[in-house]
Amino acid sequence: MIKTLTALLALSVVSPTVIDGDTVRVAGIAIRLTDYDAPELFHPRCPHEYALAQAAKRELEQHIGHVSLHLTPCAYANYGRLCADATLNGQPLAQYMIARNLAASYFCQPGHCPPKRNWCG
Repeated sequence: MIKTLTALLALSVVSPTVIDGDTVRVAGIAIRLTDYDAPELFHPRCPHEYALAQAAKRELEQHIGHVSLHLTPCAYANYGRLCADATLNGQPLAQYMIARNLAASYFCQPGHCPPKRNWCG
């Protein structure tokens, strides 16, 4: 609860810092963006995935000032991160990132997430 309140307060005054293509940080709190999964930047399975992950991070960095975040309950254990629905100019950020082939659709249900896309194959 304290983490959520801290994040809400911080989001009202500052833009978050981009960690990778689907994670941001504000006031030291990591927030996982929902409905899409970007290639892995920190544990890529191949050079192609790493290149796409860098591109996804750069794309999100370019637009983060125009992204609106709405904290939402996480559907699964999320490594201590909060979760947020994100929109860019009123449209789902997931749709924007997927259209640029910088992310894949990714919807988790309570207690279960689907397999992640293989960016190497």
